[in-house]
Amino acid sequence: MQVRVLGAHNLETKETHHTCFLIDGVLAIDAGSLASTLGADEQRRVSAVLLTHLHFDHARDLPTLGLATIDEPTAIDVFSEQRTLDSVRAHLLDGEVYPDLTRGLNEGPPSFNFHALTEGERLSVLRYDVDPVRADHPVPTVGYIVSANGTRVGFSGDTGGKLLSFFTHERAPQVLFVDVTFPDRLAERARRSKHLTPSTLQRELAEALEAGVKLPRIVPVHRSLAHESEVLKELALVESALGVELEPGYENMVVA
Repeated sequence: MQVRVLGAHNLETKETHHTCFLIDGVLAIDAGSLASTLGADEQRRVSAVLLTHLHFDHARDLPTLGLATIDEPTAIDVFSEQRTLDSVRAHLLDGEVYPDLTRGLNEGPPSFNFHALTEGERLSVLRYDVDPVRADHPVPTVGYIVSANGTRVGFSGDTGGKLLSFFTHERAPQVLFVDVTFPDRLAERARRSKHLTPSTLQRELAEALEAGVKLPRIVPVHRSLAHESEVLKELALVESALGVELEPGYENMVVA
């Protein structure tokens, strides 16, 4: 299983993109930069999307992807909780800002098939087993553990904590991409918006270590562009203090 980091930040610029991942070129985790980072041929290869939640930076590129693949013979399957799917249809694919591409355009077939999932219920997507795991965020949010051929990769989604549910899962990931958005001096902002800082990540990891839980390789993403240097310095301190591997994710990084 090969995971390509399409975006590792919380803002879109010329050099940075919304947090988004692509597995083996066919399965996407979120869609905030799914069209803006991929060429036309790469977009046509995407067969399924797992949305973590309804916020714009995680769903933004769905309409563009749908229009770019409108002539493809097979619709792209989009999975998430029902509220997320309803919000995407109501606010992005609303028939005014963008066509409702779940119903097709100009009497053609739909670009998307929406599928509601339930936290804790395993599903099969393409050739992968997918376990949705509850995340701690102001709107309903799930992270995912994606498994295939003995390889397990986790994606926390936006979260203010509860990483132990990933670490102790029966299919605990070998690699976990984790939301670490703000530096420690903005801890109150992070608490209100339910994102991690390096210190809150450290507490989550220390709790797991004290419980004797084996930690996966941790890849921090969703970093605030305005505060990135602070976040990276503080992550290095956490890595040193706990003796764990914290390798920040970057655009075009590939994890195999």
